Amino acid sequence: MSLQVVQNDTPNGQVISPTEKVFHLEVDESKIAWLTFDYPGEKVNKFSAHVMNELNTVLDEISANKSIRCLVVKSAKKGIFIAGADVKEIMDILQDAEAAEISSMIKKVITNGVATFNKLEGLHCPSIAVIDGACMGGGLEMALACTYRVATDDAKTSLALPEVNLGIIPGWGGTQRLPRLVGLVQALPMILAGKKMNGKKAFKMKLVDSLIPREFMDDRLNDFIQKILTREGEKKVKLAREPKGFAVKVQKALFENNPIGRNIVFNKAESGVIKKTSGKYPAPLAAIDVLKSTYNGNLKAGLAKETETFVSLTTRHTDICKNLVNLFFTMEGLKKDSQVVVDNEPKKVDVAGVLGAGVMGGGIGWLFSYKDIPVRMKDITWDAVAKGYEAANDVYKQLKKIRRLNTGQVNLKMHKITGTVDYSGFKNADIIVEAIVENMDVKKAVLKELEEHVSPDTLIASNTSALSITEMQSVMKHPERFVGMHFFNPVNKMPLVEIIPGKQTSPETVKSLVEITKKLGKTAIVVGDCAGFLVNRILIPSMNEGLSMLEEGIDMDRIDRAIKHFGMPMGPFVLADEVGIDVAYKVAKILEEAYGDRMTAPKFIAEMVDKQL
Repeated sequence: MSLQVVQNDTPNGQVISPTEKVFHLEVDESKIAWLTFDYPGEKVNKFSAHVMNELNTVLDEISANKSIRCLVVKSAKKGIFIAGADVKEIMDILQDAEAAEISSMIKKVITNGVATFNKLEGLHCPSIAVIDGACMGGGLEMALACTYRVATDDAKTSLALPEVNLGIIPGWGGTQRLPRLVGLVQALPMILAGKKMNGKKAFKMKLVDSLIPREFMDDRLNDFIQKILTREGEKKVKLAREPKGFAVKVQKALFENNPIGRNIVFNKAESGVIKKTSGKYPAPLAAIDVLKSTYNGNLKAGLAKETETFVSLTTRHTDICKNLVNLFFTMEGLKKDSQVVVDNEPKKVDVAGVLGAGVMGGGIGWLFSYKDIPVRMKDITWDAVAKGYEAANDVYKQLKKIRRLNTGQVNLKMHKITGTVDYSGFKNADIIVEAIVENMDVKKAVLKELEEHVSPDTLIASNTSALSITEMQSVMKHPERFVGMHFFNPVNKMPLVEIIPGKQTSPETVKSLVEITKKLGKTAIVVGDCAGFLVNRILIPSMNEGLSMLEEGIDMDRIDRAIKHFGMPMGPFVLADEVGIDVAYKVAKILEEAYGDRMTAPKFIAEMVDKQL
C-alpha cells in the first residue's frame, strides 16, 4: 500500500458511511466506461479500506461486462486526482493493535491493495488514468496499474511517490511498475527521495503518454481514447515510450540492461542516501534493496518482495514511521492554519522590497523573484547591492545545475530583481523586508527613515534573529503594520519562517505575513516577541554546550558527529561556520543579556570574535 498522508477533512473527522458511494461508473453509447472518484465530504480523494472494497466491486462489474471497450478513471475533485491513502488506518494498527498482530494486519491491508491494482491491470479492456491535479502515493500507483496515463499541464498537476518521507516505501507496486515504465535511473529519485514531477516533466520522462492543455481536456481526451482503440494508434503510443536519442539508449544499455551497470547505479544511489540521511532513515535503503533484488525480474515475485519489505519497515521501525507521520500532520496543519483569526482579507503582495542586500538580503530577494514577485533591493553602496545580486544568482546557478530551471527561466526571474542605493521604487512595494546589521540602534534609525519613503499601507518586516520587535516599532509612526519575519540561512533551503508580532502589531498584519510566507512556499509559525524567539532559544544553548565541551578538551569532530548521530543535520561547529561565528556570538550575547548565565557562551569565543573583528 503506497501511503501518502492525507488529513481527514470530513466533519468531526468522521469516517464515510459504507452506504455512501465513492466511485460512480457510467458506460456511454460507444461502450466507454467512465469511472469517477469522488470521496464524499472531502476536499481530496484518498484510499481507505472502504474505498478499496468498493473499487474491487466496481472492477468486478467492469470485468463482467465484456462489451466495455475502454475504462477511463477520473476525479471529480478540482486540482486533485488522488492524494494517496488514508494513513490513519495504518497508524491505528501500529498504535492500537497487539504487537503480535501488527504484522499480519498490515500485510492483509497491503496484499488487498496489491490484488486490487493487479485486477485493474488485468482487465480485458485498456484503462486510462486522467491526471488533473495531485497524484500522490497510492494514487500514482493506481495510475501505474492503468494501461495508459494522460496528464494536464495545469500548475497543480503533480506526480510523486513520497512514502520514504513517512518512513515506508511504496507498497502497491510503485517500486515495480515505475522502473519498468520509465527506467531505473529516472525512477530512483521518485522512489528514494519522493521527487515530484509536474505534467510536462512526467510526459518528457514517459511517465504519462499524453500531455493535454486543461482547457482542451474533453476534446483531446476523446481523441486519445479513439487513438488507443485502434491497433495502429495503440502501437504508436506504446512505441513512444521507448528511449529516444543515442545518449538515452547508451545509458539504458550500460546502466540498466546489464548487472554491472545496475550495481554502479545502486551503489551511487546508496552512497547518496547515506550522505543525505547519515543512514538514519531505513526506508530509502530498504527501497534500494527491493529494487536490487527485483529489477527486470518477475512482477509477481517483485510485488511479494515489496510487500514483505513494507511490512518489515512498519513493524521493525514503528517509532520512526509514527514520528515522521506525526511531523507530516504537524506541517500540513501549519499550512492550513492561518494562526490568527480576523475578518479582513490578507494584503495581496504583487511587489516587494528588501532593505539590505547582503547574503540574507540577496537570499530573500531571490525568494521573491523565484515566486515571480518583482523585488527591489536597497543598500548604501552599489558594491553592496551587487553582493545581493550575486547571492541570488548563486542560488539560480544551483537550480540550473540540477536542471530545476533552464537558462531562459533563470534570466526571466533574475530580471525581476532590481537594485537601488536610494528609496526609489519603494513607494510601489506592498511589503518591505529589512535585513540589515543586527544592531538595535541602527535598525531603529533605518526603520524610522524607511517610513518616509513607503506607502501608508505598505507592510514592513524585520528579518532580525533575536532583537525585540516591540522596541523597534517604538520609533515608528505606524507600528501596527510592523512585524518580525525571521528567515533562516540559507533562505533557499530552510523551510521555516518565524512571524513575530510586537505589542502594537495588528492582527491583520500578522495574518497577511502568514499568508505571504505560505505564498513564498515556506512554513510560518507565529511566536512571541522575546529574545531569540523560538528557534534561537533552543539552538544557542546547544551550541554553547558544544563550545564548552570543546573548551574542556573534547575533540571538535567528535562533538559534531555526536550531534549528527542524535539526528541534527549538522554539528555546532559546522553550523557556526555556516552562519558566521560573529553573527552567532551576537545572538548569544543578546540571549545572555535576556536570560542570564544559562545562555552564556565560553569566554574564548569572545576573544576569537574580537580578534576577527
